[in-house]
Amino acid sequence: MLQIQKLWREPLVHFLLIGAVLFILFDLTREESVDPANRILVSESQVEQLAAQFRRTWLRPPTQEELAGLIQSYVRDEIYYREALAMGLDRNDPQVRQRMRLKLEFLLEDLTAQQAPTDEVLDAYLQQNTENFLIPPRLSFRQVFLSFDRGQALESDAEQLLVELRADAAAETLGDPTMLPYEQTAVSQRMIARTFGERFAQAVMELEPGSWQGPLLSGLGAHLVLVTERVEGRLPTLAEIRPEVEQEYLAERRRELKERAYRKLREGYEVFIEQQEEKREIDENGSMPPETAQQQAGE
Repeated sequence: MLQIQKLWREPLVHFLLIGAVLFILFDLTREESVDPANRILVSESQVEQLAAQFRRTWLRPPTQEELAGLIQSYVRDEIYYREALAMGLDRNDPQVRQRMRLKLEFLLEDLTAQQAPTDEVLDAYLQQNTENFLIPPRLSFRQVFLSFDRGQALESDAEQLLVELRADAAAETLGDPTMLPYEQTAVSQRMIARTFGERFAQAVMELEPGSWQGPLLSGLGAHLVLVTERVEGRLPTLAEIRPEVEQEYLAERRRELKERAYRKLREGYEVFIEQQEEKREIDENGSMPPETAQQQAGE
């Protein structure tokens, strides 16, 4: 009995007993807890979004059973995603890297959104980028077709028909049958090339209006041509093409601001490229600094 009393006075015994009691209490009272980092919250807005996606696909709201399945699929995706990140499966994956880059670029676009530009800003942009907005020259013309099947007689036949046309012969009744249009109205060189080929389009754009001329060759045959009207190219006013100018201006501004944001981010990184067992520093343009290049040149 004296030994027990003496043992009871030992601080170590008190410490062990207290530890045992705490352990038992913790084991009896603890619930199956989850690390907050592994807690998945499916919010009400997320459920609504899942239901909305279902409606857009199937053109009807989901049933309770279908909605429960959507939620469980979302939870499964989230668990797999987090576990894949924990295992480092996102590293060294070019597709993951590309998607992450695209998402960041979209985010930068949102962050660099600009207010609607004024007419003064757009007009200045139009004058600085006239080549992007020029209306090309346009022609209206008629053509009489001669097939390559005429062989060696093609040239002489064309000369004879040209005389008749200049004498006001009925052009619609002359030449060989063809699916090509007899007349074209207010067409650009690009539009002409789609029908007759680039060779013919370039040649016809050089003709002056007023008289039958030719023959002009295409990949299909020879053509006698009357240009009835020529409208020279011009730069339209801002009022005529304001939506197009605004679209181009905003797109260019987004590119500039995204590049500026990237340069700012790039300043926080040092980039090295390993080559032939050497680490070589490169700048943001992808080239080595001059001093590094000189050192390697001297090696």
